Amino acid sequence: MIGAPRGFLRGGEVVHTVGVRSDLMTQIDSRRQRRINMRVSEQQERVLRAAAELSGETLTGFMLSVATERAADVVARAQRIEVTAGAFDRFAAALDGPPVELPTVRRYASKQSQIPTH
Repeated sequence: MIGAPRGFLRGGEVVHTVGVRSDLMTQIDSRRQRRINMRVSEQQERVLRAAAELSGETLTGFMLSVATERAADVVARAQRIEVTAGAFDRFAAALDGPPVELPTVRRYASKQSQIPTH
């Protein structure tokens, strides 16, 4: 599902974002049933344990919350397009305008696919 465009200022220029709505985070089951193992260096472990302690969290809770937040950001960025106001206006005009004939696309679309579909 495509979200409604939103405008914001970036460097004095209006930038519009159009995002794909994702229900990824609502699909995550709060019951932890899966396990992920990883190897870390001694320095990484020290930093992670210190950060977890400073945050008042367990090491597992800290790593899970930080990794989940970062993963959600990566997914959100991958599903969002940012364009300037001018580019957005041209895009909207192209969508509202008459269809453009694309003979090469039509020619390939009318051919039988060489990719098996069964």
